[in-house]
Amino acid sequence: MAVSINRLLPIRAIGPGLCLIDQDRFSSIAEAVPVNFSLRSEGDQQRLIHGYTKFLNGLEFPVELLVRSDILRLDDYLGDLKTREDEIEPHLRPSLGDYIDFIKETVSVNHLLRRRFFVVLSWQGLDSRRRPKQRGEVLWDEATAALDRRRDIVTQGLRPLGIRLRSFTTEETFRFFYASLGGGQSLPKGVNWAWD
Repeated sequence: MAVSINRLLPIRAIGPGLCLIDQDRFSSIAEAVPVNFSLRSEGDQQRLIHGYTKFLNGLEFPVELLVRSDILRLDDYLGDLKTREDEIEPHLRPSLGDYIDFIKETVSVNHLLRRRFFVVLSWQGLDSRRRPKQRGEVLWDEATAALDRRRDIVTQGLRPLGIRLRSFTTEETFRFFYASLGGGQSLPKGVNWAWD
C-alpha cells in the first residue's frame, strides 16, 4: 500500500506548515472557513461575488481551491448527547429523545454532507538534488518564507469577504493527504512522510 500511495502522490516529507513534493516543489494547505452565501441578501451576494472576482484577478501566483464533500458521521455527537442526558432539566429530557430519534431518522434517509474548502499554495524551487532535504537547509527555509508571504496575501484578500483561513498542523496535513487518497484518518504502516 505504501508504494502505491507514494506513486500517486510523490511526497518526500511533511513538516510544520508545508510539505515537500517530488524534489523541489513545496505546498502549504489551509482550510477556508466560509460564509453562508445562501443566507445573504441579494445585494450582499453580488458584493461577495464582485469581491471574490477582484481577489482572484489580483493574485500573481497560482492558487488551488479544493472543495471536499465528506459524509457526516453523527455517532459521536449523538452518543455525547445521550451521556449528557442527566445534565438536562427533567422536563426537557423527552424532547432530547425525540431530537435524537429525528436526527437518526434523517441520517438514515438522507446522507448529510459536510463541505470543506481548502486553499493549496505551491512554490517551486530550483533545486535538482535527488536526496531528501534536511531541516535547516536554505531551500526549505526559502520555501517556508515564500509560502508564508503567499498565505498572508490570500488571508488579507479573503478577510473582507468574511472568509477566514486556518493553517494545518503537521498531523492535519498527514490526514488531509491520506484522506484525499480515499484512506481513513490515520496512515497505514509503511508510509512515513515525517520530517526528521
